[in-house]
Amino acid sequence: MSKPISRTLKTLAGVAAFGVVASFASLTQAAETKLTMIHPFPDFLQYTKNCKNLVAVINERGKGVVNIEMLPFNSIKMFQQPGAVSKGRVDLVCTPAAFYARGIPENEAVSTASSSAMQARAAGGTAILDGLHQKHFNTKYLGWTSSGNRFRIYMKNAPKFGSNGLPDFGGVKMRDNPIYGAFLKALKATTHNLPSSAVFSALEKGVVDASAWATLGLKGLKWDKFLRHAVAEEFYQTDIGWMMNLDKWKSLSPAAQKLIQDTVIEFERMNYYILTGMADGETATLKAEGMKFHAVPAAATFTKMAVDSAYARMDERLTKAGRDKSSIAKLRAAFQQ
Repeated sequence: MSKPISRTLKTLAGVAAFGVVASFASLTQAAETKLTMIHPFPDFLQYTKNCKNLVAVINERGKGVVNIEMLPFNSIKMFQQPGAVSKGRVDLVCTPAAFYARGIPENEAVSTASSSAMQARAAGGTAILDGLHQKHFNTKYLGWTSSGNRFRIYMKNAPKFGSNGLPDFGGVKMRDNPIYGAFLKALKATTHNLPSSAVFSALEKGVVDASAWATLGLKGLKWDKFLRHAVAEEFYQTDIGWMMNLDKWKSLSPAAQKLIQDTVIEFERMNYYILTGMADGETATLKAEGMKFHAVPAAATFTKMAVDSAYARMDERLTKAGRDKSSIAKLRAAFQQ
């Protein structure tokens, strides 16, 4: 990562020396714009590391133009962070789309995606979401920086499968989350809504004995101490992305806007490959350490239910809000490739 930054800075310095980018040079002499950013997960998780790496690159490339200050973890509670950005209490957030899907129901498209971030952007899906964020949530949607990492269901005990080939979660105490809650309910699971920070204790005390989680990060959270079985069929993708308060975005100079947006797009691609490789490595480690992976007999039905249940929730929320539904088909086409 440091080499592209170094090359970029050297190129800018060389060009400025010959006076070709005088407009940029004059910008750097103006007061640097200070921005604040919040994030929902602890620093040891790769998703937070990716977010902080992106901030570091923007700050390095944007010296004299823009600087982002990362606020401490949990200085704003995780589910309150999107609203805080919408209202302008903080400028930026790096957070799952599902955390504010009540405000933007169309965010289900990101959470349930089979496309990569690059495919979704090329197909126009990201631009549609950005327009919806600006219209309904007073934010600029900058991009989806965590594609390449999927979800699976982890359990203390081996899963049972019904005659229909789907998991039978009767009697299973399943931890819930806004990302996959509709899917777990469609599978008739009894769920307990808990933030990730409370799950280790809940597993230890027997409050829950199963949880869906990403294909990367279980070991960092140490949940694998209790969860020794996995439903092998993967679904959805981690849906962490960047958004910014719209008024703050509009107040930025064109140079600052371009710098931030271009770097987010660069990291969409970079993080896809990073997260894919790391998830494959963690899966191999979990298997080597004795975790049992159980195939879903009706795998195609399982994955279709995952997507259909979320889009049904999207449709229901848009109906209740009296919102236009014309973007649903376009988003599904862009994010399900």
